[in-house]
Amino acid sequence: MGVGNTFVAALLSSPLHGLLSGSTDLVRYTGRRSERQFTTPTQYVRLDDDLLILVGRPEAKTWWRNFREERDLDVLLQGRWRPMRGRAVIGADEPETIGPLLDVYLQRFPKAARALDGATPEARARGAVVVRCRSR
Repeated sequence: MGVGNTFVAALLSSPLHGLLSGSTDLVRYTGRRSERQFTTPTQYVRLDDDLLILVGRPEAKTWWRNFREERDLDVLLQGRWRPMRGRAVIGADEPETIGPLLDVYLQRFPKAARALDGATPEARARGAVVVRCRSR
């Protein structure tokens, strides 16, 4: 983790987590190939009991690729670790699924649309990746 992510992780793990907990969490997972444990802060949106995590610039990120198939992860959400299962919804593969998830995410964080490539909503959805996390 870089310095900024380390600071965010420390804050989310502290009694002061409330400063960020309404929109930021920590995702802890085991790498599918390395079997090493990783922790990264992400911005999330709630959809009923699920969490949606938009992967900004997915072509430059690798963590989400661990969730091409549904896998276990833990999420530090509002000061508590929660066991969950995550799966990456890839817009190019599931355009009918990602559209509504992206809509929910962008209603909460409209500026996140800047992290999506494409001139039209359809093009942005095709290039988007959302990791959907559900309780185990």
